[in-house]
Amino acid sequence: MSSVIILLGAPNNSDGSLTAIAKSRCDKAYQVFLQQPYSKLLCTGGFGAHFNTTNTAHGDLTKAYLIKLGVPENAFLPVALSRFTFEDATLAELTLASAEAKKAILVSSEFHIARVYYVFSHVLPHIEFSCEAAITPLPEAELEQLVAHEKHAMERERSNVEKLKSPHTH
Repeated sequence: MSSVIILLGAPNNSDGSLTAIAKSRCDKAYQVFLQQPYSKLLCTGGFGAHFNTTNTAHGDLTKAYLIKLGVPENAFLPVALSRFTFEDATLAELTLASAEAKKAILVSSEFHIARVYYVFSHVLPHIEFSCEAAITPLPEAELEQLVAHEKHAMERERSNVEKLKSPHTH
């Protein structure tokens, strides 16, 4: 099978419309799909107070956006109903295994992509990952806040990965 394009979720508005960040990620995923039209797409994002309070999973909102751009519905794998980056990877695992994916292209914002790569490559070490970063269309001050958040979040992900590596005790 060819690569799977994994589109990471971002917040959407309370009316279900996509934010500028989410649209920029979708647009980048669409560009990648046009270059590799035999790829499958896996959209991530379920529900959560911090990113999606609608009755429609965020991944379904991004899938609908991509379909409007011209991606055929049969190009999509089931949505990973995740709430955060680490869950994106853990919930994508079974879908990627079912699709027999050996390679995947991670699509997220430039401020987020390093964390995405770190998490996915540690949670799914048997898959070869590459990255495509979307440019975030936000003012510099807002972008700086997102970069600062990523530094803090990366520490949390390192802790999650360490827990994943340690033997489970019950």
